Amino acid sequence: MIEYAVFFFFAAVAVIFALMVVLHRNPVVGALALVASFFALAVMYVLLEAPFLAALQVIVYAGAIMVLFLFVIMLLNLQKQSEEPTRPLQQFLGYAGSAAFGIGLVYYLSKYAVMELPAGPFIADARTVGIRLFEAYIFPFEMVSILLLAAIVGALLLSGVRMEERT
Repeated sequence: MIEYAVFFFFAAVAVIFALMVVLHRNPVVGALALVASFFALAVMYVLLEAPFLAALQVIVYAGAIMVLFLFVIMLLNLQKQSEEPTRPLQQFLGYAGSAAFGIGLVYYLSKYAVMELPAGPFIADARTVGIRLFEAYIFPFEMVSILLLAAIVGALLLSGVRMEERT
């Protein structure tokens, strides 16, 4: 029973930090909140008896990917955005649209998406993950790496900062 309480506590922590990522205006604080959310997810993986996935979560996401994100944020020299006057109608429409999307997604998943859980515990060791990743999922793996590279290049281009201006 205590395992359920700890699991739901870390699930709530992950959701709270994920909301901080979206709602905070300072990009560095948002990135650090994302790291905290990744650590909460790693604890949840440990509680689900998948320690290898927890280690991958910490090493790959909280380690390598977040260092890459923070490097890009610092390279772009993003500052805290100024407070712009909010328009109540636009703010309401944004919240209403997000709520409608969330309710529709929950309805769809509860009505149409049927997931069958495996009968036994999921075994995720390094050999199994490596074989599945580089045999069955090599194309999606490479597409994700290209997508990350394109996102970084796009962020640099959209920032509009030239290297000559910075020096």
